[in-house]
Amino acid sequence: MGDKFADVWVLLSDTDRFVSRAGLMDKFEGQLRTWRSELQKSRADIQRTRDIRDDIIVFRRARREEGWELRLGSLDIKLKGFRSDDAFSVGFQRMVLMVGENGDIRYVTGTANHYELDRELNNQLNQSPPAVSLEPHYLWYRRIEGVLELAGADSQSQQAHEKLQEYIAVHKSELVRAMYKLN
Repeated sequence: MGDKFADVWVLLSDTDRFVSRAGLMDKFEGQLRTWRSELQKSRADIQRTRDIRDDIIVFRRARREEGWELRLGSLDIKLKGFRSDDAFSVGFQRMVLMVGENGDIRYVTGTANHYELDRELNNQLNQSPPAVSLEPHYLWYRRIEGVLELAGADSQSQQAHEKLQEYIAVHKSELVRAMYKLN
């Protein structure tokens, strides 16, 4: 019984992180609190624990059907200012990210400079053109403790950086889906 209770608790915690990172806490905080309380009260009640688990699964399914990426529970994306070439020394890598308003996301990473990476990505886009125009962003990235940190490169303008911040606020779920496997 202890393992099943722990599994449900882990599922609830992951769901809680997803709701928080997706900006949905105002809407679902009461439900999460109720499940947490019920789990604590019914720790020895196997059937109630199963029922709560089933309710959480139904909740998660509904969010997926709404288009949310539930991996937001295990990965968040944050834009963290600007970095220069010294970013390598603290674990960042180069990336060129292109985003479209419809949620289309393309990117390339590597050790080449940002202009060479941009050229490589544009060659890929010529092979498989996107449905809408994409806006380029020259970034540094690193993944630390469940957070994919993005920082503007010297070649990224302040205006483009602000636009990317707005894009992340609206399309975080799509970005997590596209970039989940980045190390």
